[in-house]
Amino acid sequence: MALGLISRIRGERETVGIDVGHYSIKYVKVFHNHRGGKIVVDADLERVPDGAIINGEIQRRETDGESGKDGYEQLSEAISKLLLRHPIESSSDVVVSVNCGAGAGGVLVDRLAVKVPRGGNEAAIILQTCQSRPPFDDQDNVLDYEVVSREGDEVRVNVVAAKNALLDSWAQFFKMKSLNLSAIDVDVFGIVNAYMATATDADYNATTAIFNIGEKKMSVAFLQHGQFHSMRAMTGGSLDMVESKLCMHLGIDVDKCHEIFEKGDLSIVDGFSEADVESALQLAFEDLMAQVEFGIRYFSTAEDSEPLTKIFLGGGGACIPGLKAYIAERTGIETDTINPFRYVECDSKVFGENGLSLALSNIYAPALGLAMRKF
Repeated sequence: MALGLISRIRGERETVGIDVGHYSIKYVKVFHNHRGGKIVVDADLERVPDGAIINGEIQRRETDGESGKDGYEQLSEAISKLLLRHPIESSSDVVVSVNCGAGAGGVLVDRLAVKVPRGGNEAAIILQTCQSRPPFDDQDNVLDYEVVSREGDEVRVNVVAAKNALLDSWAQFFKMKSLNLSAIDVDVFGIVNAYMATATDADYNATTAIFNIGEKKMSVAFLQHGQFHSMRAMTGGSLDMVESKLCMHLGIDVDKCHEIFEKGDLSIVDGFSEADVESALQLAFEDLMAQVEFGIRYFSTAEDSEPLTKIFLGGGGACIPGLKAYIAERTGIETDTINPFRYVECDSKVFGENGLSLALSNIYAPALGLAMRKF
């Protein structure tokens, strides 16, 4: 819906969140009313062509002589289809996130303690300290930081670094699609925002790990005392790895894997019992668990970290049948899925009378988190 001048004067706005992953583009529109309420008024997704994005980077043709469409052209067509179905008003704020938490184009996030003497230039000292420490010392990085606390001459900051060339590539892509962006974010931050906006009081005060299990990578964000603490990108543990195991052991394709995940039904594989499918999943869970344990160890080494009290799963892998119970049993930590839509009001026209499935709720979570922001 288009918002008129009076609506905007009253403080009513619309924010569109677009999360571009390796498997699909997710779109969510949220209406912010003048009382501070948020209502999901539109949502959709579009498949990303295979190979169009690798390690968060849009694949461009290296030479003009190659035939066929390159990843850039394929991704452009995919997002055009989505925007044709859902035109975005010029008055809407648009926030996009890109799946660049792993690989050569990764986004790095960490917490550092910096000594700032009295009278010193805090901003300059923080940036100089960050630039002197790996992995933030890469000359191609764009750095930003947020002060978490100050105690005496010690300043604790969350530092974010991103590859300049990667961000510029995505910014130019969205500009070419005539999208006037309010912000570019990272998918795991979108999930964190959706969680923070919908968490119960008990969840909000817990020390929490949120594992985002995407199609091609996994990342984890940690929250403590109701605040973002740190983030880590994993080198493995993706949904793609689980699919590869199932395809190899059951002789099925990726689309059948997604059907299993979305329906939560192990009986839909012809020629195999539920026990056979469960056994194949257990083999994949071992590899996923190695990454979960790596993330937990990373967090436990932080000087100010407290013991984890809850684990949440997000992304396309959050609803793999049996995974939640498997992680809870192996870690001894209560484990659940994000499922933020259960706490957000949705227009009945968006998802119909039956609402949104648990699987799609977690898939849409980053886009919802982006759209929950108001500028």
